[in-house]
Amino acid sequence: MIFFGWGRKSKSAQVSAEQALALTYSYVHIFWLFQLAFKQRYSVATWTEAGWATRELSDQEAMAGGAPSTVTLHWWWRFGLVLAIAFLVVALTFAGLAGS
Repeated sequence: MIFFGWGRKSKSAQVSAEQALALTYSYVHIFWLFQLAFKQRYSVATWTEAGWATRELSDQEAMAGGAPSTVTLHWWWRFGLVLAIAFLVVALTFAGLAGS
């Protein structure tokens, strides 16, 4: 989708040799530059003999373990679309006031 899109993405960070911390989120974007991320969920993946076993963390577990400081989204990728819309509304308001 060239002009707008939505979906789910994830970021991860290796915590130890056997564990990784993953952040999964949903997003909406316009021109890939202005994005709004929501429904952020943390999970921990542990290496087992059968492969990676993933367990979703509750909000309390994620905060207690320091997950938001380990894997996070930049503020622009979380709120860029909201800021762009707010800037457009303010610019159009001032243009309307200047024109009248």
